[in-house]
Amino acid sequence: MRLKKSQKEAVIKWIAEGVQSDEINERAAIFDPPFDVSRQQVDYYRKTRDTAIKALRAAGEQEALTEGLALRSERVRRLKQLAALLENDLFGGFLWLDQVKGVGSGDIATLVDYEEFNAGEVIQYRGVLDDIAKEVGHRVQKQEITGADGGPIVVVNWDVVEADGEPESTD
Repeated sequence: MRLKKSQKEAVIKWIAEGVQSDEINERAAIFDPPFDVSRQQVDYYRKTRDTAIKALRAAGEQEALTEGLALRSERVRRLKQLAALLENDLFGGFLWLDQVKGVGSGDIATLVDYEEFNAGEVIQYRGVLDDIAKEVGHRVQKQEITGADGGPIVVVNWDVVEADGEPESTD
């Protein structure tokens, strides 16, 4: 079947995405106008467009690594925006939330107004601040391995047995 220009472009796009022949035909069936392709056609486009597809993928990967949230500065900028929103909310009057609770039942039921600390939003705000610190390198996770009571690690060589029948150990 000879494909129209828009159909051929769609097939090449799907091949670049890594879609197999069966799925290409599923997508082609709902295309406007619908069409179908043979495995030979798909193989032909794969072979003839291989270099161009590899170049497009490389460009796409490069773009993914050098734009948007892949950049530390962009992540920090967005985290700072989120921190500012939470700050405005918390320090603008929502650190304490007005709540209403019903006490009792029936004729003696009453409503009680009370304030509740906005712990959930404070926890989220602190998490955003922690994320910012990690992004800019201020929260380095260090892991130190030591022996008992912070002393040196004792290495036991079970293959070498000393004269007293105990394994040899080195500090």
